[in-house]
Amino acid sequence: MSEMWDSVAPGWEANAGFVDEQLALATEALLDAAQIVEGDRVLDLAAGPGGAGLAAAQRVGSSGRVVLSDVAAEMVAVAAKRASTDARLSTAVFDQSAIEFGDASFDAVINRHGLMFAEDPARTVAEAVRVLDARGRYAVMTWDRRAANPWLGLVLDAVGAQFGVPFPPPNIRGPFSLDTPDVLTSVLRDGGLEDVTVQAMATPMHAASLEEWWERVPELAGPLAIALAGMEPDVRNAIRERAIQSGTQAAASGEDGIVFESSVLIGSGRKAAR
Repeated sequence: MSEMWDSVAPGWEANAGFVDEQLALATEALLDAAQIVEGDRVLDLAAGPGGAGLAAAQRVGSSGRVVLSDVAAEMVAVAAKRASTDARLSTAVFDQSAIEFGDASFDAVINRHGLMFAEDPARTVAEAVRVLDARGRYAVMTWDRRAANPWLGLVLDAVGAQFGVPFPPPNIRGPFSLDTPDVLTSVLRDGGLEDVTVQAMATPMHAASLEEWWERVPELAGPLAIALAGMEPDVRNAIRERAIQSGTQAAASGEDGIVFESSVLIGSGRKAAR
Protein backbone atom coordinates (compact mmCIF):
# COMPACT_ATOMS: atom_id res chain seq x y z
CA MET A 1 0.00 0.00 0.00
CA SER A 2 2.75 2.48 0.90
CA GLU A 3 4.59 1.80 -2.37
CA MET A 4 1.43 2.46 -4.38
CA TRP A 5 0.77 5.83 -2.74
CA ASP A 6 4.46 6.72 -2.89
CA SER A 7 4.31 6.28 -6.66
CA VAL A 8 1.46 8.78 -7.08
CA ALA A 9 2.82 11.38 -4.64
CA PRO A 10 4.11 13.64 -7.48
CA GLY A 11 0.61 13.79 -8.98
CA TRP A 12 -0.89 14.59 -5.60
CA GLU A 13 1.69 17.30 -5.02
CA ALA A 14 0.89 18.87 -8.38
CA ASN A 15 -2.84 18.81 -7.67
CA ALA A 16 -2.81 19.52 -3.91
CA GLY A 17 -4.08 23.08 -4.32
CA PHE A 18 -6.87 21.93 -6.63
CA VAL A 19 -7.99 19.22 -4.18
CA ASP A 20 -7.91 21.59 -1.21
CA GLU A 21 -10.00 24.13 -3.13
CA GLN A 22 -12.56 21.55 -4.23
CA LEU A 23 -12.90 20.22 -0.69
CA ALA A 24 -12.54 23.53 1.16
CA LEU A 25 -16.11 23.76 2.47
CA ALA A 26 -16.29 20.03 3.20
CA THR A 27 -12.99 20.22 5.07
CA GLU A 28 -14.33 23.02 7.25
CA ALA A 29 -17.35 20.81 7.95
CA LEU A 30 -14.96 17.97 8.85
CA LEU A 31 -13.13 20.21 11.31
CA ASP A 32 -16.45 21.41 12.72
CA ALA A 33 -17.48 17.79 13.25
CA ALA A 34 -14.22 17.18 15.13
CA GLN A 35 -14.95 20.33 17.18
CA ILE A 36 -11.35 21.52 16.81
CA VAL A 37 -10.63 24.66 18.82
CA GLU A 38 -7.65 26.70 19.98
CA GLY A 39 -5.10 24.69 21.94
CA ASP A 40 -6.18 21.29 20.62
CA ARG A 41 -3.78 18.48 19.76
CA VAL A 42 -4.88 17.12 16.38
CA LEU A 43 -3.80 14.03 14.43
CA ASP A 44 -4.44 13.97 10.68
CA LEU A 45 -4.43 10.33 9.51
CA ALA A 46 -3.81 9.20 5.92
CA ALA A 47 -3.04 12.87 5.36
CA GLY A 48 -1.55 12.66 1.87
CA PRO A 49 -0.24 16.15 1.06
CA GLY A 50 -1.73 17.36 4.34
CA GLY A 51 -4.54 19.65 3.21
CA ALA A 52 -6.94 18.82 6.04
CA GLY A 53 -4.23 19.15 8.68
CA LEU A 54 -3.10 22.47 7.25
CA ALA A 55 -6.67 23.73 7.61
CA ALA A 56 -6.83 22.38 11.17
CA ALA A 57 -3.70 24.34 12.08
CA GLN A 58 -5.61 27.55 11.45
CA ARG A 59 -7.95 26.61 14.29
CA VAL A 60 -5.59 25.41 17.01
CA GLY A 61 -3.75 28.69 17.48
CA SER A 62 -0.23 29.12 18.77
CA SER A 63 -0.84 26.77 21.71
CA GLY A 64 -2.11 23.84 19.63
CA ARG A 65 -0.35 21.34 17.41
CA VAL A 66 -1.21 19.20 14.39
CA VAL A 67 0.55 16.02 13.25
CA LEU A 68 0.29 15.11 9.56
CA SER A 69 0.73 11.36 9.13
CA ASP A 70 0.60 8.89 6.28
CA VAL A 71 1.88 5.41 5.49
CA ALA A 72 3.56 6.71 2.33
CA ALA A 73 6.85 8.45 3.06
CA GLU A 74 6.74 10.36 -0.24
CA MET A 75 3.31 11.75 0.62
CA VAL A 76 4.59 12.81 4.04
CA ALA A 77 7.54 14.52 2.36
CA VAL A 78 5.08 16.58 0.30
CA ALA A 79 3.08 17.41 3.43
CA ALA A 80 6.26 18.41 5.27
CA LYS A 81 7.21 20.75 2.45
CA ARG A 82 3.80 22.42 2.56
CA ALA A 83 3.95 22.69 6.38
CA SER A 84 7.59 23.78 6.67
CA THR A 85 6.88 27.37 7.69
CA ASP A 86 4.34 26.55 10.42
CA ALA A 87 5.73 25.58 13.83
CA ARG A 88 2.38 24.11 14.85
CA LEU A 89 2.74 21.35 12.27
CA SER A 90 4.86 18.21 12.32
CA THR A 91 4.87 15.00 10.27
CA ALA A 92 5.13 11.27 10.89
CA VAL A 93 5.18 8.11 8.77
CA PHE A 94 2.95 5.25 9.92
CA ASP A 95 -0.16 3.37 8.87
CA GLN A 96 -3.52 4.62 10.09
CA SER A 97 -4.19 1.20 11.62
CA ALA A 98 -0.97 1.25 13.69
CA ILE A 99 -0.56 4.74 15.14
CA GLU A 100 2.83 5.42 16.69
CA PHE A 101 1.55 7.51 19.58
CA GLY A 102 0.50 6.56 23.07
CA ASP A 103 -3.01 6.39 24.48
CA ALA A 104 -4.88 9.67 24.94
CA SER A 105 -2.32 11.74 23.00
CA PHE A 106 -4.81 13.86 21.01
CA ASP A 107 -7.97 15.89 21.48
CA ALA A 108 -9.14 15.23 17.92
CA VAL A 109 -8.34 12.84 15.08
CA ILE A 110 -9.32 13.56 11.47
CA ASN A 111 -9.15 11.41 8.35
CA ARG A 112 -9.90 12.90 4.92
CA HIS A 113 -10.42 10.15 2.35
CA GLY A 114 -8.19 7.50 3.89
CA LEU A 115 -10.47 5.24 5.93
CA MET A 116 -12.15 3.62 2.91
CA PHE A 117 -8.82 2.05 1.94
CA ALA A 118 -8.29 0.39 5.33
CA GLU A 119 -8.52 -3.41 5.27
CA ASP A 120 -10.45 -3.39 8.57
CA PRO A 121 -12.04 0.06 8.89
CA ALA A 122 -13.69 -0.55 12.28
CA ARG A 123 -10.38 -1.69 13.77
CA THR A 124 -8.70 1.33 12.18
CA VAL A 125 -11.24 3.63 13.83
CA ALA A 126 -10.64 1.83 17.15
CA GLU A 127 -6.92 2.58 16.81
CA ALA A 128 -7.74 6.26 16.33
CA VAL A 129 -10.05 6.15 19.34
CA ARG A 130 -7.19 4.71 21.40
CA VAL A 131 -5.08 7.84 20.94
CA LEU A 132 -7.98 10.18 21.72
CA ASP A 133 -8.15 11.83 25.10
CA ALA A 134 -11.24 11.15 27.20
CA ARG A 135 -14.30 12.27 25.25
CA GLY A 136 -12.14 13.36 22.30
CA ARG A 137 -13.65 13.43 18.82
CA TYR A 138 -12.96 11.59 15.58
CA ALA A 139 -14.15 12.89 12.20
CA VAL A 140 -13.80 11.25 8.81
CA MET A 141 -14.57 12.10 5.20
CA THR A 142 -15.34 9.40 2.64
CA TRP A 143 -16.77 9.52 -0.86
CA ASP A 144 -20.52 9.25 -1.21
CA ARG A 145 -22.08 6.70 -3.60
CA ARG A 146 -20.44 6.07 -6.95
CA ALA A 147 -23.52 7.44 -8.73
CA ALA A 148 -23.13 10.70 -6.80
CA ASN A 149 -19.52 11.03 -7.98
CA PRO A 150 -19.49 10.70 -11.78
CA TRP A 151 -16.19 12.63 -11.92
CA LEU A 152 -14.52 9.42 -10.70
CA GLY A 153 -17.16 6.76 -11.31
CA LEU A 154 -17.16 7.33 -15.07
CA VAL A 155 -13.42 6.74 -15.29
CA LEU A 156 -13.67 3.55 -13.24
CA ASP A 157 -16.63 2.45 -15.38
CA ALA A 158 -14.59 3.02 -18.54
CA VAL A 159 -11.81 0.76 -17.23
CA GLY A 160 -14.33 -1.90 -16.26
CA ALA A 161 -16.08 -1.74 -19.64
CA GLN A 162 -12.77 -2.08 -21.44
CA PHE A 163 -11.95 -5.37 -19.69
CA GLY A 164 -15.45 -6.64 -18.96
CA VAL A 165 -14.95 -6.78 -15.18
CA PRO A 166 -15.71 -4.30 -12.38
CA PHE A 167 -12.94 -1.88 -11.41
CA PRO A 168 -11.77 -1.91 -8.75
CA PRO A 169 -12.52 -5.63 -8.20
CA PRO A 170 -15.17 -6.38 -5.54
CA ASN A 171 -12.58 -7.82 -3.12
CA ILE A 172 -10.36 -4.72 -3.22
CA ARG A 173 -10.86 -1.77 -0.88
CA GLY A 174 -11.56 1.24 -3.05
CA PRO A 175 -12.84 4.82 -2.98
CA PHE A 176 -16.47 3.73 -2.57
CA SER A 177 -15.93 1.13 0.15
CA LEU A 178 -17.73 3.27 2.76
CA ASP A 179 -20.23 5.07 0.56
CA THR A 180 -23.52 4.97 2.50
CA PRO A 181 -24.50 6.56 5.82
CA ASP A 182 -25.55 3.21 7.26
CA VAL A 183 -22.24 1.51 6.48
CA LEU A 184 -20.16 4.42 7.73
CA THR A 185 -22.26 4.78 10.88
CA SER A 186 -21.81 1.09 11.66
CA VAL A 187 -18.04 1.31 11.20
CA LEU A 188 -17.76 4.32 13.50
CA ARG A 189 -19.88 2.74 16.22
CA ASP A 190 -18.04 -0.58 15.98
CA GLY A 191 -14.80 1.38 16.33
CA GLY A 192 -15.81 2.69 19.74
CA LEU A 193 -17.53 6.02 19.05
CA GLU A 194 -20.79 7.31 20.45
CA ASP A 195 -23.09 10.15 19.38
CA VAL A 196 -22.27 9.21 15.79
CA THR A 197 -23.58 11.39 12.96
CA VAL A 198 -23.10 11.15 9.19
CA GLN A 199 -24.03 13.85 6.68
CA ALA A 200 -23.67 14.16 2.92
CA MET A 201 -22.20 17.29 1.38
CA ALA A 202 -21.84 18.37 -2.25
CA THR A 203 -18.29 19.03 -3.47
CA PRO A 204 -18.59 19.92 -7.18
CA MET A 205 -15.50 19.22 -9.29
CA HIS A 206 -14.60 21.89 -11.84
CA ALA A 207 -12.33 21.51 -14.84
CA ALA A 208 -11.42 23.67 -17.81
CA SER A 209 -12.33 20.84 -20.19
CA LEU A 210 -13.04 17.13 -20.41
CA GLU A 211 -9.42 16.60 -21.43
CA GLU A 212 -8.19 18.32 -18.27
CA TRP A 213 -10.58 16.21 -16.20
CA TRP A 214 -9.28 13.03 -17.81
CA GLU A 215 -5.66 13.96 -17.19
CA ARG A 216 -6.21 14.95 -13.57
CA VAL A 217 -8.36 12.14 -12.19
CA PRO A 218 -5.90 9.25 -12.77
CA GLU A 219 -3.20 11.28 -11.01
CA LEU A 220 -5.38 11.40 -7.88
CA ALA A 221 -6.67 7.82 -7.84
CA GLY A 222 -3.82 5.62 -6.66
CA PRO A 223 -4.92 2.16 -7.85
CA LEU A 224 -6.27 3.64 -11.09
CA ALA A 225 -3.03 5.49 -11.80
CA ILE A 226 -1.02 2.31 -11.35
CA ALA A 227 -3.38 0.31 -13.55
CA LEU A 228 -3.39 2.84 -16.38
CA ALA A 229 0.38 3.26 -16.28
CA GLY A 230 0.80 -0.47 -16.93
CA MET A 231 -1.48 -0.59 -19.98
CA GLU A 232 -0.52 -0.41 -23.62
CA PRO A 233 -1.09 3.06 -25.15
CA ASP A 234 -3.92 1.86 -27.40
CA VAL A 235 -5.77 0.36 -24.43
CA ARG A 236 -5.34 3.52 -22.37
CA ASN A 237 -6.55 5.60 -25.33
CA ALA A 238 -9.63 3.41 -25.70
CA ILE A 239 -10.44 3.91 -22.02
CA ARG A 240 -9.91 7.64 -22.42
CA GLU A 241 -12.36 7.76 -25.31
CA ARG A 242 -14.97 5.81 -23.33
CA ALA A 243 -14.59 8.13 -20.34
CA ILE A 244 -14.74 11.34 -22.35
CA GLN A 245 -17.80 10.15 -24.25
CA SER A 246 -19.57 9.45 -20.95
CA GLY A 247 -18.28 12.70 -19.47
CA THR A 248 -19.81 14.67 -22.33
CA GLN A 249 -23.24 13.60 -21.12
CA ALA A 250 -22.55 13.87 -17.38
CA ALA A 251 -20.71 17.18 -17.12
CA ALA A 252 -22.55 20.49 -16.93
CA SER A 253 -21.29 23.78 -18.30
CA GLY A 254 -19.58 25.98 -15.73
CA GLU A 255 -18.31 29.54 -15.64
CA ASP A 256 -14.78 28.49 -16.56
CA GLY A 257 -15.37 25.17 -18.31
CA ILE A 258 -17.27 22.17 -16.99
CA VAL A 259 -18.44 20.88 -13.63
CA PHE A 260 -19.14 17.34 -12.42
CA GLU A 261 -21.36 16.39 -9.52
CA SER A 262 -19.39 15.23 -6.50
CA SER A 263 -20.41 14.36 -2.96
CA VAL A 264 -18.77 13.26 0.27
CA LEU A 265 -19.94 11.79 3.55
CA ILE A 266 -18.71 13.36 6.78
CA GLY A 267 -18.97 11.11 9.80
CA SER A 268 -18.02 11.84 13.37
CA GLY A 269 -18.42 10.73 16.93
CA ARG A 270 -17.10 11.07 20.44
CA LYS A 271 -14.88 8.60 22.27
CA ALA A 272 -17.19 6.46 24.34
CA ALA A 273 -17.01 7.03 28.09
CA ARG A 274 -15.70 4.14 30.13
